[in-house]
Amino acid sequence: MNTEPSLWDFRMLSRTSSIRPSFHRGGDGPLGILGREDGDNPENIEMTSMEMANPYSHSVPGAPDRGYVNPAYVGDDGRGQAYRDPPLSGHDWFKSPQGQKLIASLIPMTSRDRIKAIRNQPRTMDEKRNLRKIVEKEKSKQSRRILELTCCAQCLNSMSLTYRRVKNSLSELLHSINLWQKTFKVIRGKFGTSVLSYFNFLRWLLKFNVLAFVVTFSFIIIPQLTVAPKNHLQFTGLEFVTGAGYFSDTVMYYGFYTNSTIRHGDGGASYNMQLAYIFTIGAYLVTCFFSLLFSMARYFRNNFINPHVYSRGIAKLIFCWDFTVTHESAVKLKQKNLSTEIQENLSEIRQENVKLTFKQQLVHFSAHLAAWVVSTGVAIACCVAVYYLAENNSEFLANHRDPGAVLLLPFVVSCINLAVPRFYSMFRLVEHYEMPRHEVYSLLIRNIFLKISIIGILCYYWLNIVALAGEECWETLIGQEIYRLLLMDFVFSLADSLLGEFLRRIIGTRFIRSLGLQEFDIARNVLELIYAQTLVWIGTFFCPLLPFIQMITLFIMFYVKNISLMMNFQPPSKAWRASQMMTFFILLLFFPSLIGVLCTLAITIWRLKPSAGCGPFRGLPFFFILTLIVLIITYLYWQITEGRKIMIRLLHEQIINEGKDKMFLIEKLLKLQDTEKRANSTSFRLEGRDSEQSGSLRVREHIDARDLRFRRSVQEDNPKA
Repeated sequence: MNTEPSLWDFRMLSRTSSIRPSFHRGGDGPLGILGREDGDNPENIEMTSMEMANPYSHSVPGAPDRGYVNPAYVGDDGRGQAYRDPPLSGHDWFKSPQGQKLIASLIPMTSRDRIKAIRNQPRTMDEKRNLRKIVEKEKSKQSRRILELTCCAQCLNSMSLTYRRVKNSLSELLHSINLWQKTFKVIRGKFGTSVLSYFNFLRWLLKFNVLAFVVTFSFIIIPQLTVAPKNHLQFTGLEFVTGAGYFSDTVMYYGFYTNSTIRHGDGGASYNMQLAYIFTIGAYLVTCFFSLLFSMARYFRNNFINPHVYSRGIAKLIFCWDFTVTHESAVKLKQKNLSTEIQENLSEIRQENVKLTFKQQLVHFSAHLAAWVVSTGVAIACCVAVYYLAENNSEFLANHRDPGAVLLLPFVVSCINLAVPRFYSMFRLVEHYEMPRHEVYSLLIRNIFLKISIIGILCYYWLNIVALAGEECWETLIGQEIYRLLLMDFVFSLADSLLGEFLRRIIGTRFIRSLGLQEFDIARNVLELIYAQTLVWIGTFFCPLLPFIQMITLFIMFYVKNISLMMNFQPPSKAWRASQMMTFFILLLFFPSLIGVLCTLAITIWRLKPSAGCGPFRGLPFFFILTLIVLIITYLYWQITEGRKIMIRLLHEQIINEGKDKMFLIEKLLKLQDTEKRANSTSFRLEGRDSEQSGSLRVREHIDARDLRFRRSVQEDNPKA
């Protein structure tokens, strides 16, 4: 028997090895343990995974199963020895017959199908760009040969092509400058999507504050700086802590802005600061409102209505691999991400199948009820303490002239916000949630009830005590209070991350080893972000520079939290998918956070009289334009939503009626077919009878004629007879 490998064996070996990254050794596939080949079972799953990952592989020549990866050609050198040509790459491959065949198949496609087909090819980005340019060039040549376009059509074609190129360039640019992309991959690979959801939410809030700062700086701060008077107050450095003193007479606070129309020169354009201030703040809040609304709707659709469309199934996770990832560190990171995601899917399936007995359900219900009663009582006690402290704060400040006395209220509030959520986190030792997601949801609700209640009491204190105390510029005082709260919250969060979590790691690893490393508390950290963002939204009207301050704090907190996460925390003991967490975070940010802010500002603008000696609205008896605009826009959006609901209902009814009409027509058609069958069968039977009768008559006539001829012949032969 001939044991030499045949030409077909060499081709199959080349075909299998050419799509495997060159640095893989020992038989580990791209999925690590999941993709490892067994020596006794050499079947390779990579070709199947590529076919599943590329839906165009069966319709576009040049896909991985048709030579697109360019396996080396194996031939015979004339001496019985097999040789192998070097693999083609880049422009050389596009000039090969396979490349020309791929280009020829892409030219007749529509623009959308062509982009999808090119995007799904397992090539590098540069090669995909070159392929797209070659196809567009060839298509333009063919178009010129087929017909001569008119001037208008040429302009439209060039504009469309330019638009697609600019769109693709901007998309690539935004993707390249996307913050912390590599860090997110590391966090996801080590801690899973649950912890990653916190950092995603932080980056999302950072973008919000960047937008707010750009808007306020462009339309409010820059115009005011052009006419700003000189600040004669002395800067001591204590202003960074208290927010008062030198900062009171700067663009940082409401009271510094003019109420006059800004005009440079006699013939220069005028700029109404009153309208600019109110419309800039109003436009920013309305933008936040609709951004949150649409984001919440998109996440809700992706994660609740159509989760199977946007999620990745187990089969897709296991059998799909991005063959454009060739760097070893990137492949290892991809393996970690896939492994963690598979564990999350399997863990969620396992947890959903857990069934508890009636006794276990009763014990869990009792523990949950007790935890909710205790947490509600603690929150009410904290709110009462903050209320009495805020009510007596003005008297306390009047008796203590020390500049640091203004930090008492923010200090107490920050202590409550730091200690009570940690106390809530200890309830997990009693409640024992089967689904980690349910534990996070319960902690979020308890913490949001505490923090929003405290903010509500502080708003009551600002609008009913500070605003009515007869101060010269109560808007600036409220802005200073919010600045101190925000600064104190940032300091406490920073100290907790750098010191508290570090000490907890030391205690758990050196002194009380049974504790071990702690897990990242998603609910507590997310509520810190929501609490700070709520203060920023309230304070933007009184302190337009608050979005800039929050932008800096979020940027710092990301790196602090990331370093603390890698050093002081362990991955979650129960892996679980957090695809629906972002929806819940945005929901809490929308309600009660943003809705409460809009109500507070509406009350401020509608009921309270602006200060007579400061600010752009000094002396105005009422100012309710912002509230009116918000109500009108909300009403219009509500009407649009109701109209869409009616249209959806009508379309649904139309679909049902069309289905009924089709069923009615089908029934009629079936009845007609039955009638025709019966009529045909009856006529066939009648025709059969007629043919039988005519046939018998013809037979009889034939017999009679034969008898007659026989008789005549007999008579002729024998006349006597």
